Amino acid sequence: MKKLLLFLFLLILVVGAFFFFRGNRSGGSPATVWEQTTDVKLEATQLYADFMQDETGANEKYLNKILEVTGVVSTVQNGRGGTSVLLRTSDPAHGVRCRFDQKPGQSERKYEVGESVQFKCVCSGFVEDVEMVQCVER
Repeated sequence: MKKLLLFLFLLILVVGAFFFFRGNRSGGSPATVWEQTTDVKLEATQLYADFMQDETGANEKYLNKILEVTGVVSTVQNGRGGTSVLLRTSDPAHGVRCRFDQKPGQSERKYEVGESVQFKCVCSGFVEDVEMVQCVER
């Protein structure tokens, strides 16, 4: 009986240690986009043009990279999940869509059409618009 209790105690200890270290490892990487090093700085018009000219090449250059994008607000959408800002490009119907996650208890920043902005985001690809996620205002 004592051996069984000792075995169960050690098993619980090992499993607990596994989950503790698995959940607390940071790998040395920063927690937010804001804290990460910028890979590329560019204008929204250039980013959109690069995807329109060569989507495959633009994916290699920008996909899953931290970008600082500067542009002019074309449209703003506020939803339950957060704010989405479309930056103006040469195409009147499409552009660079920057999505902000709303955190509980945090008030949303109100963006105005025509306002010049700079965002730091992760490029997640191209689907009619260049999609940027995890955005923070620079």
